[in-house]
Amino acid sequence: MQLMQRVAFAHKLFKINLFTTKELAEKAKEKEELVSRGFHELQQRIEELNCELLEEKILTATLQSDLDREERLDETFKEVVHKFYEIRQQSLGDIEDVSWEDKCGCLLHDSSEMWTFRNPGETSTSKYISALEEQVETLRKSLDNFQNKLQMGLEIENHLKKKVRALEKQKIRSEEKLRAQISTFHHCHSQHRLDITSLLDEGFSHIKSARNMVEEKLKGCSMSERDLNSSQVDDLKFNELEFQDVRINNDDGSDLIFKRNEPCSTTTTTVGNSDASKALALALNEKVETLLLLSQQEERHLLERNVNAAMQKKIEELQRNLLQVTNEKVKALMELAQLKRDHQLLQEKVNQASRQGKSVGEIAVKRPVQEKDGRLKNLLKTSYLRRWTGIQDSDGNDADTHRDSEVIYADRRPTNSMDYARMKIENATLKESLESMDHLIRAVRRLRLSLLKVKESAASEGTEYCSSESLDTIINEANQLKTALGSSLPLSWSAEADSGSFSERIEIDVNGHSTGENMDFVSAAGFEMVELLVFIAQLLKEDKCS
Repeated sequence: MQLMQRVAFAHKLFKINLFTTKELAEKAKEKEELVSRGFHELQQRIEELNCELLEEKILTATLQSDLDREERLDETFKEVVHKFYEIRQQSLGDIEDVSWEDKCGCLLHDSSEMWTFRNPGETSTSKYISALEEQVETLRKSLDNFQNKLQMGLEIENHLKKKVRALEKQKIRSEEKLRAQISTFHHCHSQHRLDITSLLDEGFSHIKSARNMVEEKLKGCSMSERDLNSSQVDDLKFNELEFQDVRINNDDGSDLIFKRNEPCSTTTTTVGNSDASKALALALNEKVETLLLLSQQEERHLLERNVNAAMQKKIEELQRNLLQVTNEKVKALMELAQLKRDHQLLQEKVNQASRQGKSVGEIAVKRPVQEKDGRLKNLLKTSYLRRWTGIQDSDGNDADTHRDSEVIYADRRPTNSMDYARMKIENATLKESLESMDHLIRAVRRLRLSLLKVKESAASEGTEYCSSESLDTIINEANQLKTALGSSLPLSWSAEADSGSFSERIEIDVNGHSTGENMDFVSAAGFEMVELLVFIAQLLKEDKCS
């Protein structure tokens, strides 16, 4: 019967897996179609850009040819100006080497009388001048053409400047948004830091109160030991005085009997000797009992000294553990800040990809896997926790000492303090678990209601952008909650799996990697619920995009 049930259960699981694989295949086909459409659009855009590039190349080639032609004309003009300047200098009889601009200035500022020729070659010079004027006109026309082209280039430059200004404004807005997010993250960090410091102060106050109680108990034990020693010393003095009185009285009685009854002296002396021996034996027995009592008191004093030393070691170990907790909390906060930084970078990448026109399916979001070394696995060692709660398996000299103390002082063993410490630790663990569960339930309920609102508002038209933004905020809040669950450090983090009342060993699949570690049951349940909410939000987002 059990075999049939197992087979039916396996068949059901196979059907469920087959259904999920079919759905995943359909979604993969849809994503592939979206990718092919985007690739086709990109190819069209590349072809358009290539056409525009060819046109720009043709325009630049024409401009370059015009520029070369104008440069050749400038060279000819320079040669003409140089020739005229040489004629002028030869007529003046002055030879100076000046720049081309100075030559032009000299020729322009010369008077018209200086360039009048009354020789037979006057007609040739007039023709030459007319040719030069024609060349000047052509140069003016080319200059006008260049000015028009320059005006067109200035218009293009102004258009590009407008685009640059718009992009700068958009960049400023994005920077303002990032600053606002950073300020919120700083606020959350300060709140977490205050909570951690308050928790550490409470733990330090509990340890200090326990230490004060232990010191008071040790003082009371030392006072009782002193009183007991003083009472034993008084009893010993009193017994010695009684023994001396008994000896004196016996001696006096024997002398009187000997004086009164001289004929019966032998009988009286024997009676006196027998009484003295009895008193001596009684005194010796009492002295042996007092010595035994003193040895027991000394053993008790040594035992209490050992207990005091052990308690002092426990207090020092608690202080070291408190410092370790502080350091690990600081490390956890640093990891949280790094995760927030990675989240900001990921959000920037998503925004940049959305500006470039990529779909959500094309963006491969790689969530950083949290390092597991900073989880305070050695926060409270199991042996120390058991020794504090009185459960450890003692051996060697410590075991013998505890057995002797239980045999000799069974009624005075300090079991109340151990029971109180154990109850205190269990109560703190229970309170912490209840508070964590309450906070987790409220956060998950709030996220679930937000998802329901998004789903209800999705039916209305014109709210696709708002719904996608709300889904992104829900996913971000869920990731923050998951980060908080991962960085939470309960008191029972390092307890063993067989303790039962503190933590249990579970395995969680995060991003496809299964990691088995000691985790609080509240954190484990929170991880599962948050992962489920993130999966639902991603499904809704993919449905919106499709």
